[in-house]
This record gives sequence, structure tokens and C-alpha cells, in this order.
Amino acid sequence: MNTTNFELDEYGGWTGIQGEKTGFFHLEEINGRNWFITPQGNVFFPVALSHLLSGESNVACENVYGSDREAWVRGSLANARAMGFNCALGGATSPERNLNGFVDIAESETIFREENFPFAVGVILLKHPWEFVEGETLPDIFDPEFEQLIESRAKAACPTAADDPLVMGYYYGFGAFNHSEHWVNHHLSLPPDSPGRNAIIDLLAQRYNDDVQKFNRIYGISLSQIADLKQTEVLAYDQAFENRNYPAIQKTLNPRQLNDFEAILSHMCVTLYKIAHTAIRRWDSNHLIFGSFIKEWALTGESWKAAAPYIDMIAPQHVNRTISVNELADTAGLPILMSDDYFGFHYPGEKGKRHAGVSSHDARGEIYRASLMRHYKDPQVLGVTYCACMYDQGGDTLAKNNQNGYYDLQGNPRENLIQAVTDINQAVYTHTPHPGTAGELRALKQTLFETWDKYQRGDW
Repeated sequence: MNTTNFELDEYGGWTGIQGEKTGFFHLEEINGRNWFITPQGNVFFPVALSHLLSGESNVACENVYGSDREAWVRGSLANARAMGFNCALGGATSPERNLNGFVDIAESETIFREENFPFAVGVILLKHPWEFVEGETLPDIFDPEFEQLIESRAKAACPTAADDPLVMGYYYGFGAFNHSEHWVNHHLSLPPDSPGRNAIIDLLAQRYNDDVQKFNRIYGISLSQIADLKQTEVLAYDQAFENRNYPAIQKTLNPRQLNDFEAILSHMCVTLYKIAHTAIRRWDSNHLIFGSFIKEWALTGESWKAAAPYIDMIAPQHVNRTISVNELADTAGLPILMSDDYFGFHYPGEKGKRHAGVSSHDARGEIYRASLMRHYKDPQVLGVTYCACMYDQGGDTLAKNNQNGYYDLQGNPRENLIQAVTDINQAVYTHTPHPGTAGELRALKQTLFETWDKYQRGDW
């Protein structure tokens, strides 16, 4: 059974289960399941492509659409809908996927509106590592100038979206807290008495009640007072702290240093999300706030919990073998948006970096089905957007020999992959109204990773 057998409203919501009709997308828990509710008051489970439109699709646009960008946007959207994708949770495109400026955001959003395709709007907080140019440094997120920058981005994006029922909410990009130890160490190494450096050192001093002898013992340094760190660069966290939430790594770290690191990162997270929440709510009180699409291992549940007043959901990117996204959600007291989940990439001839590489495009279809079934049955999961593009990519992606499209660069369909994805996408309202038990979810997760192991040909 597929979505053609269900009565859907104009936003793609299923009329079989109804919530409150507010005129905008919002969230409700109904019969133990978390749902998006459409503006017309019907349940909606988003299934999306993170990178429906990408700057590196310029090659496919030239080959397939004769470089007619509007035709490419409309064609990509038509293909997505035919496959059962029902919205654009990553907006028209994310900045790191548009380094050449090929995707025109305003033009694309106009087409989404014309085609009645729900979408998210980006208020981008932090750059993805791909976006940095030579010599560029990270921002000081405690600096008033950074707050003014986010205010300006909200002012540019929100007034147009504020009264639009097709807008699902705001997302902050894919760049938050990648390499979290870099973010912490960057603020610790800012010029003396910088706002961010002072904020972190003040936090550490408070945590130790200004007991410098205790602090020195924990870190193996010799300060006369903790406040000396506002001037002297002697504290930096090891790269292992990036992966601290993996049990095997965590047990190798100094527990007190680990707790300090988490406190710093949580403070940064709350500061960032509070700035963005304030900026958006100055213009728009109608729409949801998704927050940043963050690696599932980047933040603890306690950090998500601290940021919970400023977001409507947690947005981890992937299901993880050893880090439970459900435990993160339980601690935060928020539902889950799976914000960039994997189902593998193909590297012909097994050449290239082979990140998340699998043996074939047919294998990608099997992994996709196992992944989406797991999300359909998880009552905490509101929806999912997948790390893939409609067409194979040019540019750096082509240079890496990475094929991540449903169609190749000449527009040839990968028919078995497309059929597998279409079948399970269109079964959305067959499965989501019937969430699984804890045991069923464990079995579905096991099936997912067994399928990965069966076909994986690269590191992930």
C-alpha cells in the first residue's frame, strides 16, 4: 500500500489522524507518537533529500537540461515527488553544497511555493568546514558582532517566511560543532580578554570556585590564578575530545577534564541557540525551530537538554551503532528529526576516499529501506532527511569518484535504487501510525547495521 491509497491534504499530511489546525506546521504527540501537523491539522511524516538542489549539480543541469536552471529545479522537484519525497527539510540548499553559487535560493523557494512543496528556511549560524577559505578563522560566538551577524541573517530570512504556511520551520545549517575540540580550543586561544575567551575562563573559574591548586592538579599546569588563562595560552584539549561520546574513547580521557569540556561546549551551544532563537522570534512566532543538523556524537543529551528552551527538536544526523539517539532525546525531553542520515555512496572501481562506500546502487536501496523502516517505527522520530542528491555531482564530488545520485550525470536513472526508495517512501502512512516496541526497534536497528555490513566497502 502506498500514499496514493491514503487521503492527503495539500501539504502531504494524512487525514486519517488529526491534530490541531493552526494554519502552520507544528508538533504534537498523538497516541504515543510524535508528529508534524500540517497547517490543515493532519499528521505529516517528512521524508526528504538533504541536498535536493546542489551547486555541484551544475554538470547534470548542463547535460540533462541544457543549462536551463529553472527546468533543472522543476525537474528535480518532480522526480523527488514521484519517488515519494514530500518536503525539503534542508531548504533549497545548504551553503556548503552551493560554494559556486549555482543554486538561486529565492528562485528555488518561489518554485517550491508554486508547486506547493513544504520546505525549511535556513538561518545559517556557523560555516561547515568545507566553506572556510585559506586564512579564515572561526568566529567568536560570544562577541556582540557575532550576535549582530545572526540578527542580520534572521532579518533577511524571516519576514518573508513568517506568514507562509508552506514553511515548516528554520534550520541552522550543517556546520555546528563539527570538530568540537577545535571550537573550544579556538575560543581558548583568542586574543587576550576576547569575549569568548573570557566567557570560557570565567566558567572554568566558577566550576573550580577559583581553587587554582585543584585546577593545576587536574591539568598538570602551574597558574597563580585561573584568570591567568585570559592572558596566557596554556590550555588546549586533545583531539580525542571530539569523539569523547564513544565509550571506547571516553574511558581514555580524564573524567574531570571531560566534565569541564562538556560544560564549556554546553555553554557554547546554549549561547548560540539563544542568540538564534531571539533573532528569529523577533520576526516570526509562527514557525518551528529545527536548530543545527549536528553529528549524533557531537553533543551529549545534557547539552541538548540545556538548549531545549530554544529549539523544538534535536536533530542528530545519523543512527549510530553505539551512541543512542533515543537516549539523547530522552535526556533532552524533545523528539528527533534525523537530519542527514546515510544510506551509502558508490565508488566505481572502489576508487576514491570511499567514505560510507557500498558495493552497488542496488545495495544503497536495501540500506535505505532498512533505515527508513527503523525511523517509521520509532515514535520519537518526527521525520528524516537523507544525505543524497537527485543527480550525481560534479566538482570535488566527481573528483572523489563519489556517486550519490539517483540519476547519473547524463540523467540515466538507477532504476532498482529508485524503485526501492519509491516503494518504501510511499508506504509512509502504512507504517508510521503503528510505532514499534523497544524490542522491535532493537531488531530494526540490528537489521539496518547487518545490511550495512553486508555491503560496506569503505570507512564509516
